[in-house]
Amino acid sequence: MDLIQRLFFILTTIQQRPGITAPELANLAGTSVRSIYRDIRRLDDCGIQIMREGNKGYYLIDKYVQTPGKLGTEEYLAISLYPILSGQTKLKGHPFQRSFQSAMDKILTRFQVNDQLLQISKRIRIHTEQSNPEQDLIIQRIIEAIIQEVTITCEYYTMYRDDLTRRMIDPYYLVPRGGYLYLIGYCHEREEIRTFRLNRFRSIALTNKKFFIEDDFDIDRYLDKVWGIKAETDEVTFKVRFSSKVARYIKEHHYDSPPQFIDEQDGSLLLIVTTRGAEEFLRWMKQYGNDAELVEPQEYRMQLLEEYRELARTYSETVHV
Repeated sequence: MDLIQRLFFILTTIQQRPGITAPELANLAGTSVRSIYRDIRRLDDCGIQIMREGNKGYYLIDKYVQTPGKLGTEEYLAISLYPILSGQTKLKGHPFQRSFQSAMDKILTRFQVNDQLLQISKRIRIHTEQSNPEQDLIIQRIIEAIIQEVTITCEYYTMYRDDLTRRMIDPYYLVPRGGYLYLIGYCHEREEIRTFRLNRFRSIALTNKKFFIEDDFDIDRYLDKVWGIKAETDEVTFKVRFSSKVARYIKEHHYDSPPQFIDEQDGSLLLIVTTRGAEEFLRWMKQYGNDAELVEPQEYRMQLLEEYRELARTYSETVHV
């Protein structure tokens, strides 16, 4: 969240949970305790009086909030998703533009932000791919279908088959992964829950058919131990040794499936992780070239050996000394 969103979050959280501490706020906001201290001072500069009683946490001295109205469903979705979808610099013409602006007006009315903070917030940008009007419309229709809980009919491009198929899908969840948005839902054609990348939809139409998410479906369990977005059936435990040159970067990376790290005496790093996304994990690992050695499992080690032998043959045939 950017500065203004974080200040608003801190303010409303203190109001709803009097006595909350700086470490608790930092954990909820995904920032450092030092940043929380600075934010509290910023709020004080804005004239919002916050009291702290020893180690008991923060309290608002008075009820400063005058609520101009609750956020509607589309406003909430717009403010949550729009910065991810199009970037804060590309408001004009996006289907969520009006809802996004309406939601921000309510927030800024509720929280009296001074000009200095507004200028700082404009310097914090989230850049994504350039807006595509056709994709914007598809995203809007998928979100409408999720809100209304209705099945969609669509044309979807399947990459590995190089084929355009017509499908009926019950849209369950929108999930961001690796800079892309994915739809997780029940595919009537395959009669199972599948994952679809949004930029591969070519057309979408809403039906009048209502759907219900099965009681035994849990999105967190579905994505548990998935390396990227593709959920495979079998779990595989990988052990990879990364050289000292890249060890610090491996530790710095954010992982949806948190691995175990073991520091080796020579400065290398052993990564151990159990995942249901073997294909995506290997693709990620191979980007580090000879700075990454797959230690286990042996079957995947042999698979990589054959791939690299074939790669060596390819280069040997094309390189002339």
